[in-house]
This record gives sequence, C-alpha cells and structure tokens, in this order.
Amino acid sequence: SFPSFETLKYINQNDTINIKTDAIKTHQKHIRGFQLIDEYMKRDYNIPTKDENYVYVSHLLQAKGIVMGIEAQRRAKPYSMGTLFWQLNDCWPAISWSSIDYFGNWKALQYKAKKAFENVLVTSVVKENMIDTYIVNDSFENIKGDLHIKYINFNGKTLWSDTLEVDVKPNSSEQYYNLSLGDFQKDNLVFISEFNGKYSTLYLDKPKNLQLKKAAIKKTITKSKNGFTIELQSTTLQKDLFLFTNEKGFFSDNYFDLLPNKKVIIEFKTAAKTLDDLRFKTLNTI
Repeated sequence: SFPSFETLKYINQNDTINIKTDAIKTHQKHIRGFQLIDEYMKRDYNIPTKDENYVYVSHLLQAKGIVMGIEAQRRAKPYSMGTLFWQLNDCWPAISWSSIDYFGNWKALQYKAKKAFENVLVTSVVKENMIDTYIVNDSFENIKGDLHIKYINFNGKTLWSDTLEVDVKPNSSEQYYNLSLGDFQKDNLVFISEFNGKYSTLYLDKPKNLQLKKAAIKKTITKSKNGFTIELQSTTLQKDLFLFTNEKGFFSDNYFDLLPNKKVIIEFKTAAKTLDDLRFKTLNTI
C-alpha cells in the first residue's frame, strides 16, 4: 500500500497528495506494484478518482487481505498455530508491504492486525451459505461468558439476534455457532458477534457493493492529560473511519467501523495544545 499522507508529502516535497509524480514512481520498488494494487482494488472496492482517497483505500485493501489470512490461520488452530506477516516498517519512504511507514505512522493494517492478534478473538466466516462463528483463546485460562450474535442494518435496526452461554477452553479454537445466511438484504447488513467485550463484524458483500449511507459524524473533543479525548457517534454505520490531522500524534484506534448509534472514544496522544483540524474519511463518502 501507499505510505501515510505525511510521507507522500515528504516524497513530493510539497503539501499535495499526488501519486503520479516521478518521485512517487521512484519509491515503488515492485515492478508490478501499481498494477497489483489497482487490480485488487477494482475487484473489491470502487476505485476513487482523487489521489488522497486512492491512498486511503489502498490501506484498507492491504489490511483486508492480511487480516483475512491471520484470522483464517488462527481459526485453524492447532493445524496452524499463528501467522507472521511481511512487513512491519519501512527503512525509507516507499510504497510497500509495511504496516508502519517511514515516519512511524500506523497504516490500517497495523491497527487491524493489533486486533486480529488479541489473545481472545471472536471471528466469523462464510462457508457454503452458512456463517460459522469461532472463539480463539490463546490464553491458558478457561473463559466463560455469553456469545451475542446479531444481524443489524446500517441504520442500527436489529433484524435478528441470539445469545449462547459458552465455556471456552484454554489454548483453543472452536466453532460455537452456525447460522444460515438467510434472505436478508446483504448489501445493507452487518453480522456482529460479541464475547466478553470483544466483538467482530462480518459483511456479506464486497465493500464496493455495500449500500453505505451519508450522515454526519458527531464529534466532541476534550483536552486530556496526554493529548485529547475524541468522542464519536453517527446515526448510520460509518465504514472504515479514518481520523487524521496535521498535528503530530497517535490515535488509540483508527480505520475502524463506527457502528450506528454507538459512542466510541478515541485517545489522541500528542504534545499539541489544540486539535482544530481533525478530519475524517469513510467509505461512505468517497
């Protein structure tokens, strides 16, 4: 994927995002790199016309592919005992496989891989018109709790739900629920599974086919000891919400799905005294 906006500006030596310059081309070391990004993006996403949005979607594309592999191999435990992915960071500014760019900025992959590698993982997959929901427990402790599963539409209406009490064995991966896809409208639907505060989302269609709606994202920003606390909420599902600013700092989470009518609190660690230029990107608006 492409590096962060900050790194792209550094490569081009100006404040614009332009991925068609000779400087950018020089920093692509894979002979088919641009071609592969474009091919895979066209398969799963609507290809943006603006360079800034193209860079953002390239991050989502990279994260989607790697996280699918991580979760599949964790579900296959003990046949597969985990994943190492290439690569962590860049030693120079480049279009690359890295999850952290040259300046230390986390791409979507780093945020999403962090969640995919948590000791307790709730993960669902579609197989033969069925949704199989697994809980992977990499700890050495027995864990009891309720598995909550539901279909909601992008406005937050619950279309179907169920709860199952489960006893998760130590160091295990097991399927705990098997559900038919049903006759729901798949391009306006998200399947959510939650266990002991951990949850995952599963979409039943490609991102480019989802009927995402446009709506405002309400934000409340307050000064905190180490930076700023950001509270976010929307009346519709905001797919792959990306927060960015010109201020130097680190977001506690990013590139996440903001579920409808659900408050999310993000911490932005920074030495900046103000945060007046906080901006968003989502698949809903590009």
